[in-house]
Amino acid sequence: MKKLKIQPLGSRVLVRKLEEVTEESGGIILPEEAKKDQGFVRAQVVEIGPKKEKISVRKGDKVLLSGFSGTELEMSGEKYFIVKSKDILAVIE
Repeated sequence: MKKLKIQPLGSRVLVRKLEEVTEESGGIILPEEAKKDQGFVRAQVVEIGPKKEKISVRKGDKVLLSGFSGTELEMSGEKYFIVKSKDILAVIE
């Protein structure tokens, strides 16, 4: 992955949207239209704001976000979100 030159401020986190893959052995990738009703986004933490004491995720963590949280941006053909740390619903293990 190419190094980004974006540093989130405060307790915000920059995440990269991950492609959704089903749990079936075939590994079918669902199109965006089929995922609209799920209401959440899987993402990977790319960068963390300077207020690290209030942020409970680390770079590289895979997380679950509300589908309506944060600000979406696209760079180099990949989708990213800048979200408040409190909008991260869960860490995926």
